[in-house]
Amino acid sequence: MTVQQLFILGPQRPDINLDQAFSGIESSRPIAVISAGWQEAENDIDSIASVIQRKLTDLRLYSHADELFKEDDLLRDQYRRRQDRLQELQRVHRIRLRQSLIAARRLLRAEGDAQILRHEQRHAISQLRSLDRHHAKSIAAIHAEFDQLLQDRPSDQLERKTRQIADAVADSDVVLITGGNVAVLVNRLRLFGVKDMLRDKTIVAWSAGAMALTDHVVLFHDKTPLENRDAELLDCGLGIIPGVVLLPNARHRLRWNDRVRIGLFSRRFAPAASLTLDNGAMLHYRDGQPVSATGVKRLLRSGRFRKARVQ
Repeated sequence: MTVQQLFILGPQRPDINLDQAFSGIESSRPIAVISAGWQEAENDIDSIASVIQRKLTDLRLYSHADELFKEDDLLRDQYRRRQDRLQELQRVHRIRLRQSLIAARRLLRAEGDAQILRHEQRHAISQLRSLDRHHAKSIAAIHAEFDQLLQDRPSDQLERKTRQIADAVADSDVVLITGGNVAVLVNRLRLFGVKDMLRDKTIVAWSAGAMALTDHVVLFHDKTPLENRDAELLDCGLGIIPGVVLLPNARHRLRWNDRVRIGLFSRRFAPAASLTLDNGAMLHYRDGQPVSATGVKRLLRSGRFRKARVQ
């Protein structure tokens, strides 16, 4: 898929750089906004309009989905069943993941025969990658089953709302995707087939909106107050930005000085590049290729960080 331009941003608090992204975009048409990740606060976009000084049209994916589920009982039940299965899959995955990560971290911190340790460390990381691949395939299989149900029994209500959304996107040159709940956002994007609508559109996205555009959405938070939480593969993204794992607000979510955890994260998701997206960060893509990176760091296998380089 070729997109004219992509502007990928970090969180818009406390400082805003959304206006900087739009300073490089020329369009007199309304900006299509996807704020489904905000859930009930969807369409509360006055603050965005005041920053970028453009006419906005919210696509209302969250509201459209709620209306759809009230109109089509069968689709609602199928959707809920899929979500229940995905949640159960995630629960079971965490059980296996936790033990594998504990073992890998212990091996990376262990002392002893260097040759033996290197071999076992690589094998432990290989097992983590294998587990993630298995989980991704299981997620994709559940989505494929749901998609097949829609093909076998098309929903007139879903098709009508999808056309309505597609028409609104067609009237825009630029699509803005906000942050919020990434799981909700990805689900709504997938439900209405938004990926195909974004072809050749300029896209501006921040935080959860940026994560949704990657191959795989990875949840991470090393600093939760009540528990140690391991990074976990949540879902398949739209795949518009391949080969990267995006980490919004990484400065506050990662144990920045824990070189074992940082290095393991980098190696686990390689060959994808794990990139921080902190407040003020911006990645700019043109025709699918990165052209600039501001305030973005890459996690290294050494457990250190390096300023992201544009190839």
